[in-house]
Amino acid sequence: MAQEQAVMERPGTFGVPRSLSDRPVLVRAMVHTGRFFRYKPLGGFGVIIIGLCVFAAIFADVIDRYDPEEIFKAPNPAYDPELAEKALTDPTIRLQYPPEKLEKNDLPIRFGGPSSAHWLGTDGLGRDLYSRIIHGSRTALYVGLGAALIATVSGVIVGLASAYFGGFVDFFVQRIVDTLQAFPPLVLLLLFGQVVANPTLTVNTIALGILGTASSSRVVRSAVLAVREEVYVLAARTLGASDLRIMMRHIFPNITAPIIVTFTSSIGIYILVEATLAFLGLGDPTVPSWGKMIEEGRRNGPSNPWMAFIVGMALTFVVLGFNLAGDALRDVLDPRLRGRGGRAGF
Repeated sequence: MAQEQAVMERPGTFGVPRSLSDRPVLVRAMVHTGRFFRYKPLGGFGVIIIGLCVFAAIFADVIDRYDPEEIFKAPNPAYDPELAEKALTDPTIRLQYPPEKLEKNDLPIRFGGPSSAHWLGTDGLGRDLYSRIIHGSRTALYVGLGAALIATVSGVIVGLASAYFGGFVDFFVQRIVDTLQAFPPLVLLLLFGQVVANPTLTVNTIALGILGTASSSRVVRSAVLAVREEVYVLAARTLGASDLRIMMRHIFPNITAPIIVTFTSSIGIYILVEATLAFLGLGDPTVPSWGKMIEEGRRNGPSNPWMAFIVGMALTFVVLGFNLAGDALRDVLDPRLRGRGGRAGF
């Protein structure tokens, strides 16, 4: 301990004691990560959930047990070979007995319970539920990250320009934003689903990102209004800097904290909205979606309750992870909140 303390207290450049900023980047990142998990345990728990989801999405082809579209079948237990043989000579037998007793064809394992072959059971078509949940994480992250990125980037452009120029530009842009926010988002998405015959995953992602532009631009606009009259902005304007240079070099770097928090917090919302669209039948039918699985489990809930429960828990934990991580990140990046429940200066 004494040796480590001596190393920590060893003078750095110009006789100044060594600090965290003098250490290598990897060491600084590890120290900040450790502080984050120590002082924001709920946020750290959210980060762990996000990491597991990202790992499942990236390595879905490795950790899944079967192809998500493979249909598993089992021998028909109702097949009666003697009755089937009699039906060959007596056609009336086919009218008296159901086809299951006369046909030897294997039947899909519909809503099979958890077993060693299928850890989480099977769905209504006989597909492995565990593999479909793993591949469903790709759909969730694709829509969540894609829509959040579109909404954040477009919101930054709209909000930054609106607040910086002000006047008629701000009035005109904000009236458009007000009009967009006046319509219920779910109604607009339902209308969009009716207009587009076969909405793909990419089309739904773009639609969600455009709808999220309004709320993101409001956050950015508020942040720009708070810094555009700062001394360094006025000094840059006095020295003849262009509007684009002022916005990108002097304003944008000082509003990155709310932008990062908005981006992180909105991912869980878009994942939940995508699941809602799939639940209502407006998702992409060609990809596994948690919302579609929940709807299928709901239709067969009384006899097969585990499917909707298992998929619903996966969706709940992922959305909870992004919400917890977003809240903790907001506390860390906002100087006004650093002292509440944690340590200042992460």
